[in-house]
Amino acid sequence: MTQARATHLRLVQTEPMPLAVRQPRIRFRSVVRLADGEAFGMHAESDINFEDTFHPRHLTGAPLPSAAAWLGDLIERAGRLAQETNQTLRPLSILAPMAALADQDAPMAAEAGIARAGLLPQEVRLDFCDASVCALEDLALDRVDAFRRRGFRVGLDARKSWSTPMGARARMTFEAVRIEPSRCEALEIPMTRLEVAAAEGVALIAENVRWRDAEQLAELGICFAVAPRADG
Repeated sequence: MTQARATHLRLVQTEPMPLAVRQPRIRFRSVVRLADGEAFGMHAESDINFEDTFHPRHLTGAPLPSAAAWLGDLIERAGRLAQETNQTLRPLSILAPMAALADQDAPMAAEAGIARAGLLPQEVRLDFCDASVCALEDLALDRVDAFRRRGFRVGLDARKSWSTPMGARARMTFEAVRIEPSRCEALEIPMTRLEVAAAEGVALIAENVRWRDAEQLAELGICFAVAPRADG
C-alpha cells in the first residue's frame, strides 16, 4: 500500500494567541442614607477596570480599547443588567476610567451606551477619579460639563485621594463624593473640605463602614454609605 505524501505542507511557527479582553462582571450594591436606611441609589461595581486591560503589546499584539469605548460598553452592560435583574434604585453610579476625561470621544460614547441600554442619562451618575480631575486642572471641569450637558449626573471618586479643591464651580458640578473615612487622615484630607462639601449639598458617600458609626460619620457631614455592614 502506497502512502500519500503532502509535499506542499510546511511547518509554520505558531505564535501565542493574543489575550482577549474579558468583559467585566458587574454586581450591584445599594447606597443608603445612614440616618434612616432610605435608599439613595445603587452602585454598579465592575470586577475589572479599564486600566486592567493593558498588556505589553509586544507580547500580545492585541488592540487596546479606548477609554471612550470602554465607558460606553460599561454603561450599556450595567444598564441592561439593571433592567434584566429588576434593579430599580436610581441613580445608578458607575466609575469612569481615569482616562475618560482625556478622551474627547468619551461623552459621545457614554451617550451612545446609555441609549443602547434603553435608559435615560439622568438615571446614571458617572464618578470620575480624583486623580484624573486634578491632572487636567481647570480643563477637567470643562470635560465633566460635557457629560452633564448630555444629561448625566456626575460625582467624584475620592477613595484614594482628594486633591480636587471644592471651589464654587466644583461644588455646583459634583453631586456626590465617594470616600473611605478610615483613610481620610492618611490621605491628609482636611475636615474643612468635608464640611464645605456637605454644607453645599454634596452627598458624601462612605465606603467600608458599619451602621453603628452613623452618628460619628454624621458629625463629619457623611450621611450616606455603600452597603454598610451590620455588627456580628
